[in-house]
Amino acid sequence: MAPKRTNNGNPKSNSSKQSSRKILITAGEGQTGRLIIELLTTDDEYINQYQELTALVFSEEAKSILEEFDTVKTLVYDSKDKEALVEAMSTVDTCLLIPPVRKDKAKITSNLLAAAKKAQTVQNLVLLSSAGADYAERDKQPRLREFIDLEMLAMQPKGDPSTGDTGHSPCVIRAGFYAENLLLYSKQAQGEGKLPLPIGDNHKFAPIALGDVAQIAAYVITSEGPHGLADNVRSQVIVATGPQLTAGPELAVAASQALGTKLEFESIDEETAKKILSSEQGEEVDEAEREYLLEYYSLVREGKTNYTATTAMLAFFGHRGQEPTEFFQTYSAEFKPKKRRTTKNSPGTEGRAAQPKSSGTRASTRGKASGANKGAAKDQDVDDVRMDEGAVVESGRKTVTKGL
Repeated sequence: MAPKRTNNGNPKSNSSKQSSRKILITAGEGQTGRLIIELLTTDDEYINQYQELTALVFSEEAKSILEEFDTVKTLVYDSKDKEALVEAMSTVDTCLLIPPVRKDKAKITSNLLAAAKKAQTVQNLVLLSSAGADYAERDKQPRLREFIDLEMLAMQPKGDPSTGDTGHSPCVIRAGFYAENLLLYSKQAQGEGKLPLPIGDNHKFAPIALGDVAQIAAYVITSEGPHGLADNVRSQVIVATGPQLTAGPELAVAASQALGTKLEFESIDEETAKKILSSEQGEEVDEAEREYLLEYYSLVREGKTNYTATTAMLAFFGHRGQEPTEFFQTYSAEFKPKKRRTTKNSPGTEGRAAQPKSSGTRASTRGKASGANKGAAKDQDVDDVRMDEGAVVESGRKTVTKGL
Protein backbone atom coordinates (compact mmCIF):
# COMPACT_ATOMS: atom_id res chain seq x y z
CA MET A 1 0.00 0.00 0.00
CA ALA A 2 1.34 3.39 -0.94
CA PRO A 3 2.08 5.91 1.82
CA LYS A 4 0.43 9.32 2.06
CA ARG A 5 2.55 12.01 0.44
CA THR A 6 3.28 15.72 0.44
CA ASN A 7 4.21 17.69 -2.68
CA ASN A 8 7.75 16.35 -2.32
CA GLY A 9 6.57 12.76 -2.03
CA ASN A 10 6.86 12.61 1.76
CA PRO A 11 4.18 11.16 4.08
CA LYS A 12 1.29 13.37 5.09
CA SER A 13 -1.86 13.10 7.15
CA ASN A 14 -5.06 11.59 5.77
CA SER A 15 -6.94 13.80 3.33
CA SER A 16 -10.09 13.17 1.34
CA LYS A 17 -9.45 16.09 -1.01
CA GLN A 18 -9.85 14.98 -4.62
CA SER A 19 -6.92 15.63 -6.96
CA SER A 20 -7.60 17.34 -10.30
CA ARG A 21 -5.17 15.06 -12.13
CA LYS A 22 -6.37 13.43 -15.37
CA ILE A 23 -4.48 10.26 -16.25
CA LEU A 24 -4.18 8.23 -19.45
CA ILE A 25 -2.71 4.71 -19.32
CA THR A 26 -1.76 3.05 -22.61
CA ALA A 27 -1.98 -0.72 -23.21
CA GLY A 28 -4.63 -0.81 -20.50
CA GLU A 29 -5.73 -4.30 -21.51
CA GLY A 30 -2.32 -5.82 -20.78
CA GLN A 31 -1.55 -7.44 -17.43
CA THR A 32 0.60 -4.52 -16.30
CA GLY A 33 -1.84 -1.83 -17.38
CA ARG A 34 -4.85 -3.64 -16.00
CA LEU A 35 -3.21 -4.19 -12.63
CA ILE A 36 -2.27 -0.52 -12.33
CA ILE A 37 -5.85 0.42 -13.19
CA GLU A 38 -7.09 -2.01 -10.55
CA LEU A 39 -4.85 -0.38 -7.94
CA LEU A 40 -5.93 3.14 -8.86
CA THR A 41 -9.62 2.29 -8.72
CA THR A 42 -9.73 0.04 -5.65
CA ASP A 43 -6.90 1.05 -3.31
CA ASP A 44 -7.92 3.77 -0.83
CA GLU A 45 -4.48 5.35 -1.09
CA TYR A 46 -4.96 6.09 -4.79
CA ILE A 47 -8.69 6.68 -5.29
CA ASN A 48 -8.49 10.39 -4.41
CA GLN A 49 -5.19 10.98 -6.21
CA TYR A 50 -6.79 11.67 -9.60
CA GLN A 51 -9.98 13.08 -11.08
CA GLU A 52 -10.28 11.11 -14.31
CA LEU A 53 -8.74 7.86 -15.51
CA THR A 54 -8.65 6.80 -19.17
CA ALA A 55 -7.29 3.57 -20.63
CA LEU A 56 -6.09 3.27 -24.21
CA VAL A 57 -6.53 -0.24 -25.63
CA PHE A 58 -5.56 -1.71 -28.99
CA SER A 59 -8.79 -3.35 -30.18
CA GLU A 60 -12.53 -3.14 -29.69
CA GLU A 61 -12.49 -6.62 -28.18
CA ALA A 62 -9.96 -5.49 -25.57
CA LYS A 63 -12.44 -3.02 -24.11
CA SER A 64 -14.30 -5.92 -22.46
CA ILE A 65 -11.24 -6.66 -20.31
CA LEU A 66 -11.79 -3.39 -18.48
CA GLU A 67 -15.60 -3.50 -18.29
CA GLU A 68 -15.57 -4.12 -14.53
CA PHE A 69 -13.95 -0.72 -13.95
CA ASP A 70 -17.02 1.39 -14.60
CA THR A 71 -15.31 4.67 -13.67
CA VAL A 72 -12.58 4.17 -16.29
CA LYS A 73 -13.05 5.61 -19.76
CA THR A 74 -11.67 3.41 -22.56
CA LEU A 75 -10.40 4.52 -25.96
CA VAL A 76 -9.35 2.33 -28.87
CA TYR A 77 -6.05 3.10 -30.60
CA ASP A 78 -6.35 3.81 -34.32
CA SER A 79 -3.06 4.49 -36.05
CA LYS A 80 -4.88 6.04 -39.03
CA ASP A 81 -6.76 8.59 -36.93
CA LYS A 82 -3.95 10.78 -35.64
CA GLU A 83 -6.31 13.63 -34.81
CA ALA A 84 -8.23 11.36 -32.44
CA LEU A 85 -4.95 10.56 -30.67
CA VAL A 86 -4.14 14.24 -30.29
CA GLU A 87 -7.64 14.89 -28.97
CA ALA A 88 -7.29 12.08 -26.44
CA MET A 89 -3.97 13.47 -25.24
CA SER A 90 -5.36 17.01 -25.00
CA THR A 91 -7.84 15.93 -22.33
CA VAL A 92 -5.18 14.65 -19.89
CA ASP A 93 -2.21 16.08 -18.02
CA THR A 94 -0.56 12.78 -17.13
CA CYS A 95 0.26 9.82 -19.38
CA LEU A 96 1.71 6.47 -18.40
CA LEU A 97 3.16 5.07 -21.62
CA ILE A 98 3.25 1.28 -21.45
CA PRO A 99 4.66 -0.03 -24.75
CA PRO A 100 2.35 -2.79 -26.05
CA VAL A 101 3.64 -6.34 -26.40
CA ARG A 102 3.75 -6.18 -30.19
CA LYS A 103 6.41 -6.14 -32.87
CA ASP A 104 5.42 -2.60 -33.78
CA LYS A 105 5.59 -1.29 -30.21
CA ALA A 106 8.28 1.26 -31.12
CA LYS A 107 6.16 2.72 -33.93
CA ILE A 108 3.02 2.82 -31.77
CA THR A 109 4.82 4.46 -28.85
CA SER A 110 6.39 6.97 -31.24
CA ASN A 111 2.91 7.83 -32.58
CA LEU A 112 1.57 8.30 -29.05
CA LEU A 113 4.47 10.56 -28.10
CA ALA A 114 3.97 12.59 -31.27
CA ALA A 115 0.30 13.04 -30.35
CA ALA A 116 1.25 14.12 -26.82
CA LYS A 117 3.70 16.69 -28.21
CA LYS A 118 1.07 18.10 -30.53
CA ALA A 119 -1.51 18.27 -27.74
CA GLN A 120 0.97 20.25 -25.58
CA THR A 121 -0.99 19.41 -22.39
CA VAL A 122 0.62 16.22 -21.09
CA GLN A 123 2.82 17.74 -18.42
CA ASN A 124 3.61 14.46 -16.66
CA LEU A 125 5.02 11.92 -19.08
CA VAL A 126 5.97 8.55 -17.57
CA LEU A 127 7.43 5.72 -19.64
CA LEU A 128 7.52 2.10 -18.47
CA SER A 129 10.80 0.76 -19.84
CA SER A 130 12.96 -2.29 -19.16
CA ALA A 131 15.91 -2.80 -16.83
CA GLY A 132 18.86 -4.20 -18.73
CA ALA A 133 18.01 -2.31 -21.91
CA ASP A 134 21.04 -0.08 -21.36
CA TYR A 135 23.30 -3.14 -21.37
CA ALA A 136 21.70 -4.68 -24.47
CA GLU A 137 23.52 -4.61 -27.80
CA ARG A 138 21.52 -3.59 -30.83
CA ASP A 139 22.66 -6.50 -33.00
CA LYS A 140 22.27 -9.17 -30.27
CA GLN A 141 19.31 -7.93 -28.22
CA PRO A 142 17.32 -5.60 -30.52
CA ARG A 143 14.00 -6.01 -28.66
CA LEU A 144 15.60 -4.91 -25.43
CA ARG A 145 17.58 -2.11 -27.04
CA GLU A 146 14.36 -0.69 -28.48
CA PHE A 147 13.48 0.56 -25.01
CA ILE A 148 16.48 2.91 -25.04
CA ASP A 149 15.19 4.44 -28.26
CA LEU A 150 11.77 4.89 -26.64
CA GLU A 151 13.33 6.48 -23.56
CA MET A 152 15.11 8.98 -25.80
CA LEU A 153 11.83 9.87 -27.51
CA ALA A 154 10.07 10.25 -24.15
CA MET A 155 12.75 12.60 -22.80
CA GLN A 156 13.02 14.83 -25.88
CA PRO A 157 10.01 17.09 -25.07
CA LYS A 158 11.69 18.26 -21.84
CA GLY A 159 14.11 20.39 -23.88
CA ASP A 160 11.72 21.32 -26.68
CA PRO A 161 9.73 24.54 -26.03
CA SER A 162 7.50 23.85 -29.03
CA THR A 163 5.81 20.97 -27.17
CA GLY A 164 4.23 23.30 -24.62
CA ASP A 165 3.62 21.64 -21.26
CA THR A 166 4.13 18.12 -22.63
CA GLY A 167 7.05 16.32 -21.06
CA HIS A 168 7.88 19.12 -18.62
CA SER A 169 7.74 16.60 -15.77
CA PRO A 170 9.10 13.27 -17.10
CA CYS A 171 9.98 9.96 -15.46
CA VAL A 172 11.28 6.64 -16.78
CA ILE A 173 10.64 3.41 -14.87
CA ARG A 174 12.95 0.56 -15.88
CA ALA A 175 11.30 -2.59 -14.59
CA GLY A 176 13.29 -5.80 -14.31
CA PHE A 177 12.43 -9.31 -15.44
CA TYR A 178 8.86 -10.08 -14.28
CA ALA A 179 8.83 -13.02 -11.87
CA GLU A 180 5.46 -13.99 -13.37
CA ASN A 181 7.32 -15.04 -16.53
CA LEU A 182 8.38 -18.10 -14.55
CA LEU A 183 4.76 -19.29 -14.75
CA LEU A 184 5.55 -20.27 -18.33
CA TYR A 185 7.43 -23.24 -16.89
CA SER A 186 4.72 -24.44 -14.50
CA LYS A 187 4.14 -27.53 -16.68
CA GLN A 188 7.71 -28.71 -16.09
CA ALA A 189 7.53 -27.75 -12.42
CA GLN A 190 4.36 -29.75 -11.83
CA GLY A 191 5.12 -32.69 -14.09
CA GLU A 192 8.86 -33.12 -13.65
CA GLY A 193 9.70 -31.15 -10.51
CA LYS A 194 12.03 -28.94 -12.56
CA LEU A 195 12.45 -25.26 -13.33
CA PRO A 196 14.06 -25.08 -16.81
CA LEU A 197 15.69 -21.78 -17.75
CA PRO A 198 18.35 -20.94 -20.40
CA ILE A 199 20.56 -18.94 -18.03
CA GLY A 200 23.31 -21.39 -17.05
CA ASP A 201 24.05 -22.64 -13.55
CA ASN A 202 25.92 -19.65 -12.14
CA HIS A 203 24.56 -16.52 -13.78
CA LYS A 204 22.31 -14.38 -11.61
CA PHE A 205 19.32 -12.09 -12.00
CA ALA A 206 16.69 -10.55 -9.70
CA PRO A 207 13.10 -11.16 -10.89
CA ILE A 208 10.56 -8.58 -9.72
CA ALA A 209 6.91 -9.26 -8.94
CA LEU A 210 4.50 -7.61 -11.35
CA GLY A 211 2.57 -6.30 -8.34
CA ASP A 212 5.61 -4.33 -7.19
CA VAL A 213 6.03 -2.78 -10.65
CA ALA A 214 2.37 -1.78 -10.59
CA GLN A 215 2.76 -0.20 -7.15
CA ILE A 216 5.75 1.87 -8.28
CA ALA A 217 3.94 3.04 -11.42
CA ALA A 218 0.79 3.94 -9.48
CA TYR A 219 2.85 5.87 -6.94
CA VAL A 220 4.70 7.83 -9.63
CA ILE A 221 1.71 8.87 -11.75
CA THR A 222 -0.32 9.98 -8.71
CA SER A 223 2.54 11.83 -7.02
CA GLU A 224 2.24 15.63 -6.98
CA GLY A 225 4.81 18.38 -6.72
CA PRO A 226 5.13 22.08 -7.58
CA HIS A 227 6.22 21.23 -11.14
CA GLY A 228 3.98 18.25 -11.88
CA LEU A 229 5.17 14.93 -10.50
CA ALA A 230 6.58 14.87 -6.97
CA ASP A 231 10.17 16.07 -6.66
CA ASN A 232 11.37 12.62 -5.62
CA VAL A 233 10.34 11.08 -8.97
CA ARG A 234 10.35 14.01 -11.43
CA SER A 235 13.10 13.67 -14.09
CA GLN A 236 14.20 10.39 -12.51
CA VAL A 237 15.18 7.14 -14.21
CA ILE A 238 13.90 4.61 -11.69
CA VAL A 239 15.41 1.14 -11.97
CA ALA A 240 13.45 -1.57 -10.16
CA THR A 241 14.38 -5.23 -9.78
CA GLY A 242 13.46 -7.88 -7.28
CA PRO A 243 15.18 -7.81 -3.87
CA GLN A 244 17.21 -10.99 -4.24
CA LEU A 245 19.93 -11.79 -6.76
CA THR A 246 19.63 -15.49 -7.58
CA ALA A 247 21.20 -18.04 -9.86
CA GLY A 248 19.00 -20.81 -11.22
CA PRO A 249 19.79 -23.34 -8.45
CA GLU A 250 19.17 -20.66 -5.78
CA LEU A 251 15.83 -19.84 -7.35
CA ALA A 252 14.91 -23.52 -7.18
CA VAL A 253 15.88 -23.63 -3.49
CA ALA A 254 13.63 -20.64 -2.79
CA ALA A 255 10.81 -22.39 -4.62
CA SER A 256 11.40 -25.62 -2.70
CA GLN A 257 11.29 -23.80 0.63
CA ALA A 258 8.07 -22.04 -0.32
CA LEU A 259 6.35 -25.09 -1.77
CA GLY A 260 7.46 -27.56 0.88
CA THR A 261 8.57 -30.00 -1.80
CA LYS A 262 11.70 -30.32 -3.89
CA LEU A 263 11.99 -28.36 -7.14
CA GLU A 264 15.21 -28.64 -9.14
CA PHE A 265 16.74 -26.15 -11.54
CA GLU A 266 17.52 -27.38 -15.04
CA SER A 267 19.87 -25.39 -17.25
CA ILE A 268 18.62 -25.63 -20.83
CA ASP A 269 19.98 -24.28 -24.11
CA GLU A 270 18.32 -21.53 -26.14
CA GLU A 271 16.85 -23.93 -28.70
CA THR A 272 15.06 -25.86 -25.96
CA ALA A 273 13.82 -22.59 -24.50
CA LYS A 274 12.45 -21.59 -27.92
CA LYS A 275 10.60 -24.91 -28.18
CA ILE A 276 8.99 -24.41 -24.77
CA LEU A 277 7.94 -20.86 -25.55
CA SER A 278 6.60 -21.92 -28.96
CA SER A 279 4.66 -24.87 -27.54
CA GLU A 280 1.10 -24.91 -26.23
CA GLN A 281 2.21 -23.65 -22.82
CA GLY A 282 3.54 -20.48 -24.44
CA GLU A 283 0.58 -19.93 -26.75
CA GLU A 284 -0.60 -16.86 -24.82
CA VAL A 285 2.76 -15.14 -25.33
CA ASP A 286 3.10 -12.84 -28.33
CA GLU A 287 6.02 -13.49 -30.69
CA ALA A 288 7.58 -10.15 -29.76
CA GLU A 289 7.41 -11.11 -26.09
CA ARG A 290 9.08 -14.47 -26.78
CA GLU A 291 11.90 -12.63 -28.52
CA TYR A 292 12.20 -10.25 -25.58
CA LEU A 293 12.38 -13.13 -23.07
CA LEU A 294 15.06 -14.96 -25.04
CA GLU A 295 17.08 -11.75 -25.31
CA TYR A 296 16.80 -11.14 -21.59
CA TYR A 297 18.00 -14.68 -20.87
CA SER A 298 21.00 -14.03 -23.11
CA LEU A 299 21.68 -10.87 -21.10
CA VAL A 300 21.71 -13.01 -17.94
CA ARG A 301 24.16 -15.44 -19.53
CA GLU A 302 26.44 -12.53 -20.41
CA GLY A 303 26.60 -11.52 -16.74
CA LYS A 304 24.86 -8.19 -17.34
CA THR A 305 22.08 -8.64 -14.77
CA ASN A 306 24.24 -9.15 -11.67
CA TYR A 307 22.63 -6.33 -9.68
CA THR A 308 19.58 -5.43 -7.62
CA ALA A 309 17.76 -2.10 -7.57
CA THR A 310 15.37 -1.74 -4.64
CA THR A 311 15.91 1.93 -3.76
CA ALA A 312 12.51 2.97 -5.13
CA MET A 313 10.60 0.29 -3.23
CA LEU A 314 12.40 1.20 0.00
CA ALA A 315 11.85 4.94 -0.50
CA PHE A 316 8.20 4.71 -1.52
CA PHE A 317 6.92 1.80 0.56
CA GLY A 318 9.51 1.01 3.21
CA HIS A 319 10.34 -2.53 2.04
CA ARG A 320 12.40 -4.17 -0.71
CA GLY A 321 9.56 -5.83 -2.56
CA GLN A 322 8.30 -9.38 -2.83
CA GLU A 323 10.92 -12.00 -2.01
CA PRO A 324 11.29 -15.11 -4.22
CA THR A 325 9.85 -17.37 -1.51
CA GLU A 326 6.79 -15.13 -1.24
CA PHE A 327 6.32 -15.25 -5.00
CA PHE A 328 6.38 -19.05 -5.08
CA GLN A 329 4.02 -19.21 -2.11
CA THR A 330 1.60 -16.94 -3.97
CA TYR A 331 1.65 -19.27 -6.97
CA SER A 332 2.08 -22.55 -5.12
CA ALA A 333 -0.79 -24.16 -7.04
CA GLU A 334 0.99 -23.48 -10.32
CA PHE A 335 4.45 -24.69 -9.30
CA LYS A 336 3.96 -27.47 -6.76
CA PRO A 337 4.91 -30.79 -8.39
CA LYS A 338 2.07 -33.25 -8.76
CA LYS A 339 2.76 -36.35 -6.72
CA ARG A 340 2.84 -39.80 -8.23
CA ARG A 341 0.43 -42.11 -6.48
CA THR A 342 0.18 -45.89 -6.16
CA THR A 343 -2.84 -47.85 -5.06
CA LYS A 344 -2.75 -50.15 -2.10
CA ASN A 345 -3.79 -53.67 -2.99
CA SER A 346 -7.56 -54.08 -3.03
CA PRO A 347 -9.94 -56.29 -5.02
CA GLY A 348 -9.76 -55.50 -8.70
CA THR A 349 -7.00 -52.89 -8.43
CA GLU A 350 -3.78 -54.86 -8.04
CA GLY A 351 -1.03 -53.64 -10.38
CA ARG A 352 -3.04 -50.67 -11.60
CA ALA A 353 -2.27 -47.02 -10.95
CA ALA A 354 -4.95 -45.05 -9.18
CA GLN A 355 -6.69 -42.11 -10.79
CA PRO A 356 -5.78 -38.77 -9.20
CA LYS A 357 -8.14 -37.47 -6.56
CA SER A 358 -10.06 -34.23 -6.85
CA SER A 359 -7.83 -31.24 -6.31
CA GLY A 360 -8.85 -28.35 -4.09
CA THR A 361 -6.30 -25.97 -5.55
CA ARG A 362 -7.32 -22.80 -7.33
CA ALA A 363 -7.21 -22.49 -11.09
CA SER A 364 -3.95 -21.33 -12.63
CA THR A 365 -3.79 -17.62 -13.39
CA ARG A 366 -3.01 -18.64 -16.93
CA GLY A 367 -6.57 -19.93 -17.19
CA LYS A 368 -5.96 -23.66 -16.89
CA ALA A 369 -7.73 -25.16 -13.91
CA SER A 370 -6.50 -28.31 -12.17
CA GLY A 371 -8.13 -31.49 -13.41
CA ALA A 372 -10.38 -33.56 -11.15
CA ASN A 373 -11.13 -37.27 -11.40
CA LYS A 374 -13.11 -39.52 -9.14
CA GLY A 375 -11.23 -42.21 -7.25
CA ALA A 376 -12.45 -44.63 -4.62
CA ALA A 377 -9.15 -46.34 -3.87
CA LYS A 378 -6.93 -45.24 -0.99
CA ASP A 379 -3.85 -43.41 -2.23
CA GLN A 380 -0.34 -43.34 -0.87
CA ASP A 381 2.17 -40.55 -1.66
CA VAL A 382 5.45 -41.81 -3.08
CA ASP A 383 7.36 -38.68 -4.14
CA ASP A 384 6.67 -36.33 -1.27
CA VAL A 385 10.22 -35.09 -0.66
CA ARG A 386 9.89 -32.47 2.07
CA MET A 387 12.16 -29.44 2.35
CA ASP A 388 12.92 -27.22 5.31
CA GLU A 389 10.01 -24.79 5.39
CA GLY A 390 11.99 -21.74 6.43
CA ALA A 391 10.21 -19.14 4.32
CA VAL A 392 8.67 -16.27 6.25
CA VAL A 393 6.01 -14.11 4.65
CA GLU A 394 6.25 -10.46 5.56
CA SER A 395 2.97 -9.42 7.17
CA GLY A 396 1.05 -6.19 6.99
CA ARG A 397 1.99 -5.46 3.38
CA LYS A 398 -0.14 -5.50 0.28
CA THR A 399 1.58 -6.91 -2.79
CA VAL A 400 -0.70 -7.54 -5.72
CA THR A 401 0.40 -10.09 -8.26
CA LYS A 402 -1.10 -11.50 -11.43
CA GLY A 403 -0.25 -13.98 -14.12
CA LEU A 404 1.33 -13.14 -17.41
